[in-house]
Amino acid sequence: MVQIQFFGLLRMLLKQERIELRAVAGETVAQLLARAQQQLPCPFLHRLVDDAGGMHAGTIILVNRQNVHHLDGLQTPVRDADVLAIFPPGAGG
Repeated sequence: MVQIQFFGLLRMLLKQERIELRAVAGETVAQLLARAQQQLPCPFLHRLVDDAGGMHAGTIILVNRQNVHHLDGLQTPVRDADVLAIFPPGAGG
């Protein structure tokens, strides 16, 4: 299983802290998030990823505490027992 933890406004929007999904061999962060989108009643992916498939500025996605910006971005492979932490862009000033 892969655990996805939600933080910030995303947690409030989805009304849950985390979900667990079955691991799929060869799956990437982008594919896992698309699959999570199908499992949840409220759309959230548009808050993290733009129409071109890139992450919005300020989005932080960690895989086992490592920022995907320092790995392979949304193409980072996901494996069984991985933990993803998703932080949507913040607001304020």
